[in-house]
Amino acid sequence: MLRFAVLMLLTVVMTAPASAQSRRELAARLDQVEARLAEMEESFLAGDPVAETLLTRVDALEREQRALTGELERLNYENRQLRQELDRLGVDVDRLLSGGAGSAGGPAALEAGSGQAETAAGETATGESVAVVDPDDPYAADRAAITRPLQAPSARSGDGGASQPAAGATAGTATGAASAPSALEPEELFRQGRSRLLDGDFGGAQESFAAFTGNHADHELADEAWYWLGETHFVLGEFQDAADSYLASLQAARRGDRAPDALVRLAASLAAMGQTGEACNVLDSFDAEFPNADAEARRKAEREASRAGCG
Repeated sequence: MLRFAVLMLLTVVMTAPASAQSRRELAARLDQVEARLAEMEESFLAGDPVAETLLTRVDALEREQRALTGELERLNYENRQLRQELDRLGVDVDRLLSGGAGSAGGPAALEAGSGQAETAAGETATGESVAVVDPDDPYAADRAAITRPLQAPSARSGDGGASQPAAGATAGTATGAASAPSALEPEELFRQGRSRLLDGDFGGAQESFAAFTGNHADHELADEAWYWLGETHFVLGEFQDAADSYLASLQAARRGDRAPDALVRLAASLAAMGQTGEACNVLDSFDAEFPNADAEARRKAEREASRAGCG
């Protein structure tokens, strides 16, 4: 009966039109699935070996999903970084081709910068070629030529000379620069993080919440920001960072609205790192820490204790 119910539930989720499954809608559906699983846990967990086997498999699928999501977000983050670097490179190349207008040194700086770029593109300090050239490749010369402009920013960034202002000037023109979130007001920064989180942009949400906690540690939303920062780390499989963030959330507001959830997620992070004993100790303190916690928070704590194998 339990297996049939789960299969029916998964069938309903999987047969929804693909065009309607935006990230927000998918998140809502996953919440519904989690709620149904929680109901089945309460109904069938006690003394039902089939239910226990099924829940073990569901937990394994959840761990695999978190791992895949983390890998996807890392790739997305690296992709954004490459785009930003290409944007900066494009502006640098335009400045070089236009004769270095607006930069210190004028034509002299252009000449020096061009020489440094060629050196970085073609050779290392010891004279070795940076590009790997296959002697049997008929396009080897073209490939080597293409690598030259990609190396130009590296030569300038470590120089500290006349081309330094150009790099600094272009940093602010790159879309989504890392320093941008810190310029926002605290409430706007928090909303940005939550919006990114709901859209499934865990890397972007992590950037926003990290900026918030770094610049507004005394704000009334600090405990919430720490909690959601922990969620981004947890989804990406960064369990130590997640545990640190959940702990910081508890320290920011020991009796805050997010405190019960933060304590449960702290235990989940410890369990994910193999620290089962510490995780169970944390969960054992739940009743004493939050005697007035609502039924949903208590169910989460009991479910996590069951997953961790706490006696």
